Amino acid sequence: MSGCSPDPSLTCASSPDRSRDNQAERHIPHQRRTQTGLAKGTIMPKDTAMTRYIIRHARPSDIPAMRAMQERSMWVLGGNFYTADQIADFLTLFGTMDDAVVFEGHYFVAEDRHGAILGSGGWTRSRPGYAQGLGACETLFDVQTVRSVFVDPAATRRGIASAIMNRTERDALQHGVDTLHLTATLSGVALYEALGYQMEEATELSFPNQTRFGCIRMEKSLAKLRIRAA
Repeated sequence: MSGCSPDPSLTCASSPDRSRDNQAERHIPHQRRTQTGLAKGTIMPKDTAMTRYIIRHARPSDIPAMRAMQERSMWVLGGNFYTADQIADFLTLFGTMDDAVVFEGHYFVAEDRHGAILGSGGWTRSRPGYAQGLGACETLFDVQTVRSVFVDPAATRRGIASAIMNRTERDALQHGVDTLHLTATLSGVALYEALGYQMEEATELSFPNQTRFGCIRMEKSLAKLRIRAA
């Protein structure tokens, strides 16, 4: 599941090549970038390095820190849309992420200069573990799916989720994907709409104790991105 919200995944392929970390992208929020193009009188923060982060491939060694960040994100950012019981049931039954998404090689993290993980997300060809909670909708998940997009509650409004999604979409394009699908938590819908994802249907996960967990299935064609990249 995606959008500062949880999502487990299943099968794994090859481990990501750690040499690709040399291609990590560095990001500085637009309003805090260096002197080029700044309006007259703009005051730069004393330590602009504090605002920076990189986007790189996730590694197996990142998994404990990622999972801790993801659970914080779900409790804090998801708390405005779900009850504590709903969140607890989701985390107990499905968790925030299956380790296999990391080994498949299309999962990314945002990391600050101290090595702290500020966000995570990516895509996979594997069927999400939460699909079983959608009953008849399970067959809809035999597609390329955005997975486990989270941002640490202490690092919101820095463009991290958008940067991760940008990297995810470009990576999917490079691997021949034409359309990405996702199941957004209610807390993530606004982000995905802003990024051009279209609503397919409102649905909900059903838990054995009859708890319901609302979510929105969405999709985005990558055709325009492919044209720009050509």
